[in-house]
Amino acid sequence: GAAPPTREAAASRRVAAAFDRIAALPRYRRSDWGYQVVDQATGRVLVSRNAQKMFDPGSTMKLYSVGTALRLYGPGHRFRTPVFRQGAVTGGALAGNLVLVASGDMSLGLREQRNGTLYYESLPDVDQSYANIGLGNAVEPPGDPLSGLDELAAAVRASGITRVDGDVVIDDRLFTEYDGFPDGLISSIWVNENLVDVKVSPGAVGGPAVVDPRPVTASYTVDNQVATVARGRPTVLQLSEPTPGRILVTGQIAAGSRPALRVWEVDHPAAFARTAFIEALQRAGVTVAATPTGPNPASLLPPKGSYGAADKLGEHVSAPLGEFAKLILKVSYNRGADLMTCLAAARIGSTDCTDGLGAELRTATGLGVPPTSFFPFDGAGSDDQGRTTPGALVTLLRGAARASYGPALFRALPILGRDGTLANVLPRSPAAGHAQVKTGNRVVGTPAGQGIVLGNSLAGYVQTRSGRRVVLAVVVGNVPIASPQQFALVTDDQAEMVAEVQQGF
Repeated sequence: GAAPPTREAAASRRVAAAFDRIAALPRYRRSDWGYQVVDQATGRVLVSRNAQKMFDPGSTMKLYSVGTALRLYGPGHRFRTPVFRQGAVTGGALAGNLVLVASGDMSLGLREQRNGTLYYESLPDVDQSYANIGLGNAVEPPGDPLSGLDELAAAVRASGITRVDGDVVIDDRLFTEYDGFPDGLISSIWVNENLVDVKVSPGAVGGPAVVDPRPVTASYTVDNQVATVARGRPTVLQLSEPTPGRILVTGQIAAGSRPALRVWEVDHPAAFARTAFIEALQRAGVTVAATPTGPNPASLLPPKGSYGAADKLGEHVSAPLGEFAKLILKVSYNRGADLMTCLAAARIGSTDCTDGLGAELRTATGLGVPPTSFFPFDGAGSDDQGRTTPGALVTLLRGAARASYGPALFRALPILGRDGTLANVLPRSPAAGHAQVKTGNRVVGTPAGQGIVLGNSLAGYVQTRSGRRVVLAVVVGNVPIASPQQFALVTDDQAEMVAEVQQGF
């Protein structure tokens, strides 16, 4: 007779049966499933279905872009944003220009905590970068978006300069500004993450709402045309820029409701940063002859790499890159992931952000991912042409776990039931706290009002009940939905699969 089944084989059958039961739910009647669970130490496949089929996985594609940045720079890399003088100083007056050299620091002081970490949101609070998608619980990160510039301005004043007779210039040549990814413009200079926050609070019924912009600079004025309506009525807000530099806020907000956050993306990051820096200099006691507003005078920049150490007046030093990886993956920060792609391009000597996608491919194939199982079109996973297989995600993660940057990537992942985009998913499950998993989703609506989940995925690491470490990826595609609640069920179902793995092995 046949040999009795091993304990592992029996566990695999039980977990596979649980997966099949979930995949057979009526809401997935027209959908496609793919998954793979692998022992991290041995590479032995424990559960698998369509693991080599292509899916649109959404934000689990961020594992490729963030992993590549960690590989190329190292988790301990710190972004250094210096300010240089160009010209002589006489009697406190600089007879020349100040140049701030952008480094790709997406925080520039905003999210920096005293313990050296970067602040990030966990559900049900939503990161400010998602403020315009209508979830209603987006929040501003605590901190001062101008703190990095204030630090640099203070260094200029401490050097003895009290007046700049030339101009102030932002050197954003680390890579060429890129607007070809779906989530917006990517630049090497970020002030308030290239956003103007507009927080709207209710006033008295029938009167205007209260609008608080952040940061307040001469680059933008905010025109408040929001009415306060009776308690219980819907809050509807729109932002527009009818003329350059004027943000118009219209709509209504209900009395008694919590403040609502909306954001406006900055069209010209270098000009925005220049204005904010000139204003920071003025606060620090440094007079600037140049007009604060207007375009960034890039024609005044010296040749790249020509800055002298003796001309450096100060620099802002960021938190380690591992903290940026945590911010991006915990909240699924789209433009942050795209920035990682641009920084990868810069690291390999290119100023073209799209060359960073090639670096991502080299990262993946270097870890054993077949080149025909991973097709990136952006760093965030927001381009619905992007494809990968569940097997490729598992291979990437298992390979990364053995790399020097593996611990940083692991720490950057949302923890089931505890933080990030998984903070409120299965918080009372015995698996909560034992799975570090990246979420991903792509949901679109048709002009006829239909909704479909093009792809929804979870990929990461699980510490099982027995103490074993496994790597998994679970992806589903083409799920018709009629409401946000139905979409939430998809992630819940996949989280249940993760819990089955955690308890089953």
